[in-house]
Amino acid sequence: MCLLVGWGALSPATSAADAGFAAQGQLPGLGSGRIWSVAIEPSVPSTILAGTDDGVYVSRDTGATWTQTFSGVRVWTVGFDTHKPPDAFAGTDGKGVLASADAGATWTDASTGLGNLDVRAFAFGLDGIAAGTNAGVALSPNGRIWHDGGLDRYSIAAVAVAANYPEFTVIAGADGANTGTLSSGYLFSSTGGGAWEVLQSGLPSGAVVSSISAGEIDAAIPKRPLIVATSQGIFRSGDLGATWTAGTGAPPSPALTVAQFGPLDPNLAYAGSDAGGSTGGDFYRSTDGGLTYHRADTGLPTGSKNVDAIAIANTTPPEVVVALNPPSGGSHIYLESDTTAPAPPALVAEAKGAPVPSSVPTPVPTATPVPQAVKPAAVTREASGIQRFAQAAFHWPTPLVYEVLIVLLALYVYIRWRQRYYVEGPP
Repeated sequence: MCLLVGWGALSPATSAADAGFAAQGQLPGLGSGRIWSVAIEPSVPSTILAGTDDGVYVSRDTGATWTQTFSGVRVWTVGFDTHKPPDAFAGTDGKGVLASADAGATWTDASTGLGNLDVRAFAFGLDGIAAGTNAGVALSPNGRIWHDGGLDRYSIAAVAVAANYPEFTVIAGADGANTGTLSSGYLFSSTGGGAWEVLQSGLPSGAVVSSISAGEIDAAIPKRPLIVATSQGIFRSGDLGATWTAGTGAPPSPALTVAQFGPLDPNLAYAGSDAGGSTGGDFYRSTDGGLTYHRADTGLPTGSKNVDAIAIANTTPPEVVVALNPPSGGSHIYLESDTTAPAPPALVAEAKGAPVPSSVPTPVPTATPVPQAVKPAAVTREASGIQRFAQAAFHWPTPLVYEVLIVLLALYVYIRWRQRYYVEGPP
């Protein structure tokens, strides 16, 4: 499942969303099956996908009714290509990737090149799609042809696109290793499809990742926030994962397991806990970019708020969809229109190859000596024919050319004098 998380201090004292959740229609035929992932079509928010223990369900009326569009396989994660809707993708348990070009109505196999067919998470960027599998990361330009992205000895539970410019940068989190342990690292970063770097500064050792999220870029503070939830706490990075700061106040047990930034506001995040499959769980909201969370569970059933999936619509106010998997069964979709959410800020509009404005002024370099061999000469007059010939033929600095010519001239005069004096004789 594609897990996206917020960090910060969680306070159960207040309810942030007054409107509250309402139960949506049943998923026909699901029975005791669980709902592992939900996704909302960015350009048509009334269309919702649900990945379940028995395939994919689609709603075209904001969750009121559901249709099963394929069955017979567990679907860990569903998602829309945010830059090319209505393209949708489903990551399955053992059947690879399925793709849909019609927002989930029909599906075709899209597993060409996959090294592992247990696909657990998706992340969508301007220059490609990343998938977390039970044997590393797979990368694709379009979600239909894949190649090995590395980390093959790790079971990847979550992926996120940390940057589109200047290079496609992916963050991947592991919750298991095929050999050995995760003591040497469980969170990784790769830029441009290159080697993976362990991101460990500020993170506890020996943890596992349940969720990663990358927020949108605020025009006023053009930094993409990164958040990771682990078995030992929630952490935030503002430097593409180089360093991490622990959040405070999150419930130590059970820890948050899933969350997501709002697609229009990097200051708005929703988070949930599934209580590890036991009775409990809860839902939270943050309006300060993940620094502080408050309980926001109005309308959710008492004693079984086991949140396993969250999706936020591209709307104002945001519509929030959650999937609950109570331990007694009876998984269900709930929806709220979060009318108390703050107005979203202006965002940086990203495009392929376009730079993101820096939040820090470009530093003015101090004057430093430039080596003579590479220092550009001030052009005050046109170079002479000898200068142009020497520079073109030998690529030597002009002062050195003059010195060489003087030495050669002196040597020629000396040799000619000796020749006339000793060989030709005096006149």
